[in-house]
Amino acid sequence: MARALAPGEFYGSTTSVRVADAILSEVTHYERRTLPAHTHDWPYFSVLLEGSYVETTGRTTIDYQPLTAVFHGAHLTHSDEIGAEGSRFFLIELGPSWVELAQELGGIPEHMFELHGEHASWLGLRLYHEFREAESRRNASAIEELLLELCAYLPSAPPPERDEPPWLARVIDIVAADFRAHYDLRSLAEKVHVHPSHLARTFHRFHRRTIGDMVNGLRVREACRRLAESDATLTEIASESGFSDQSHMTRAVRRLTGSTPGAYRKAMRKESWPAGAGPKGATA
Repeated sequence: MARALAPGEFYGSTTSVRVADAILSEVTHYERRTLPAHTHDWPYFSVLLEGSYVETTGRTTIDYQPLTAVFHGAHLTHSDEIGAEGSRFFLIELGPSWVELAQELGGIPEHMFELHGEHASWLGLRLYHEFREAESRRNASAIEELLLELCAYLPSAPPPERDEPPWLARVIDIVAADFRAHYDLRSLAEKVHVHPSHLARTFHRFHRRTIGDMVNGLRVREACRRLAESDATLTEIASESGFSDQSHMTRAVRRLTGSTPGAYRKAMRKESWPAGAGPKGATA
């Protein structure tokens, strides 16, 4: 039988903050491990900050890479495989008032799905920046506004069962393998033997964004990963992530994460926390 985890309770080393009827938590697993099947009492969003992770519920499996963002419905049974290097997550659990608001906006999903698009995929990261602030500097109003934006996204979530054409997965694999290069819609359509306009419409229907949005998001994700994990210069990271130059990368990172590359790098490194900064909470 799946174990039911209470709000704020997670496997791994957990630090949590309760604010605005939500629980914000940072959860760290230090090594490879398999988590037993479990559920969570509150619906929540998760963003992988470091490491890797595979999560499965029913017929849906999501392979997390850094900055993958996912929504989970309440009481959803799932099992998890932590990668060899461990993982670090940021999680946003929605309390009753947010669930009620989401219902008023059009409903709250009961399934698990990955967040896509330039807007929704990065709201969790902006919340993480607020979470990392010292309590005296944490902006409760900004947190509430970001939670409102997250809840407003939920009614447009993809349905739990989608009959995607098999060639669409190949498109994603092709783009993900070579996101640093300039992509051409016509050549991409030729590789999967469909018309370019059909490719564009079908991709948007199932993924709620354009292929260009996906490419840009992958480049920003790679840039953010390297900002957090390496000491390379911004110019080097921009080039290696597929951007034309540093200013192009700066605009894209700021638009998606709410921070400049330099500020993002500083915020994501634990050693940069000032004395007394960061959230406080118990390990669960």
